[in-house]
Amino acid sequence: MPKKIILSLALIGLVAVAGPVTADICTIDDVPAATLLLPYFEVDLDDPDGVNTLFSINNASASAALAHVTLWTDESIPTLDFDVYLTGYDVQTLSLRDIFNGVLPVTADDARDPGDAVSNQGALSQDITFPGCTSFPYDDPALPGDLVDHIQAAHTGQFSNIYGGCLGLDYEDNIARGYITVDSSNQCNLEFPNSAAYFGLGGTGLANNNNVLWGDYFYINRANNSAVGETLVHIEACSAPSVPDGVPECPFAPGDYTFYARYVGASGVDARESLSTTFATRFLNGGDFDGGTDLIVWRDAKTDTASAHACGGNFSWFPLSQTDVVAFDEAENPQDLCFEGDEFSPPTGGVDTCFPAETQRVSLTDSIVPGGTTPSPSANFGWMFLNLNTTVLGQEPALGATAQAWVTSVMTAEAGEFSVGFDAIQLDSACYTVPGAGVSLIP
Repeated sequence: MPKKIILSLALIGLVAVAGPVTADICTIDDVPAATLLLPYFEVDLDDPDGVNTLFSINNASASAALAHVTLWTDESIPTLDFDVYLTGYDVQTLSLRDIFNGVLPVTADDARDPGDAVSNQGALSQDITFPGCTSFPYDDPALPGDLVDHIQAAHTGQFSNIYGGCLGLDYEDNIARGYITVDSSNQCNLEFPNSAAYFGLGGTGLANNNNVLWGDYFYINRANNSAVGETLVHIEACSAPSVPDGVPECPFAPGDYTFYARYVGASGVDARESLSTTFATRFLNGGDFDGGTDLIVWRDAKTDTASAHACGGNFSWFPLSQTDVVAFDEAENPQDLCFEGDEFSPPTGGVDTCFPAETQRVSLTDSIVPGGTTPSPSANFGWMFLNLNTTVLGQEPALGATAQAWVTSVMTAEAGEFSVGFDAIQLDSACYTVPGAGVSLIP
């Protein structure tokens, strides 16, 4: 056996002795998870050198894994799903531009690829057969023309022939926008996460509760010679009872706020931890960062909307409001944002909706989000507090006024040529709520 492999096996043995990587459920951290969230993507469908989004799906385990990928519009309508097979310790990088051109990642499990011509089995990796994966490996291109037309239209706010209406916001720039979820799965399938068969108790549905996936993402713009990236949002499944610090965490019970709560009737059967509701993040709108700061904001409308709306209109929950957005300058002076006429404390609620969709990229100097208002701090430098809790018309009743979200800041310089991005600081978790009050608590 080569020395390199012997050394690798020895290192794996040390990891096994030390035990697996663990983390607290309801604390979103960069650890292997059962669900990955790409909170926002952009793809310029007109310019091949324009903005594109790349993301990776990685397997943290020596055992083979199956990842189920779902594309959602910025109004949270699922438009496309497919499977990605991963041998042990495998990594697959996906280009959204490829997907919108009908090209899906070419992978195959052991039954469809016994000679490892498609998905290689490494010296330390498992390669097995998953049920239902008869479509592996996908053709190039995998998607027929009418399905390509559908996803391009759906994610640019245009009429979808398949849904018979519009599914997202129309920016009138032919840039596809939306978000992506990736779930660890028991078998290949053609179901969206809002399907009744998708989740089962203890991970016995199409999706399982194996915390083995991790990944990252990048926004690439060749025209600007720029790129910026972050880790995907890693959402763990809770599969075994535990009581750290006296706070029961597993399993989730009916009425608990889980990541997919709106699709499972807040039953807790998805077993996925929810995200945060309040955030703190820096902003820089001058000096070396003359390109300013954008906030990438993913939100939960807490409704399962499965159909289209008339083009030119919106869903009943649109636009999403918020509880409070405050900017502090570097002398600690506060400025209320996203409100009109709030001159007294406490504020009475959002009149201006700065983050109206389920996912968006909002400039702090000139937002272009349809139905949104620019949250424009008067100071050039400081930090922002965002409380994105809100009630929504037609929402899952058990969730009250609590609303999970995710915020990432992107700061740019030299007309966008240089960028840095990082997730906002999470100040709480939607897991911990006062029954009926919708108030998030830090555990």
